[in-house]
Amino acid sequence: MDAAVRRSDLTGVSIRPSWVQWEGNYARNLSPALRDPEGSPSASLWAYIDVYDLADALRLGAERETPGHEVVYIASPDNHANRPLADLVRHHHGDEIELRELDRDDASGISIRKARELLGYDPSRSWRDYLTDEGELRAEAAERLERNETALQRGRALTG
Repeated sequence: MDAAVRRSDLTGVSIRPSWVQWEGNYARNLSPALRDPEGSPSASLWAYIDVYDLADALRLGAERETPGHEVVYIASPDNHANRPLADLVRHHHGDEIELRELDRDDASGISIRKARELLGYDPSRSWRDYLTDEGELRAEAAERLERNETALQRGRALTG
């Protein structure tokens, strides 16, 4: 992308999503960390993104005029372990990871500051919309899955 931008008047945004979740995998993927955050290390530093917030970010990236090629990370602002990020990092990594100023105690391990500033990205969904604090799928999400009424399921049905 960088070479194409240098040689032409193209611009572009590379979106780097964190661990993508939807109604069909929230419980399976996130419940272990909710139930036992100290026993659940995370390669993504407890970052995740709701598939529908990711879709919003992709739309914003396609619509936004940028000064060239920009790279943004997409994640939810909260972590999926429901604990202070500093506590999780210290428990699992000691002092190996430098923590910068956090926007919130339960922040994600991936900063979305650039996506907010460049794209106007403002994620509106959280694991809390789908799971209880104990990691059980909420009734509303389970019912959507059962009826095949999630956006993901409807999209799959269209592509056959």
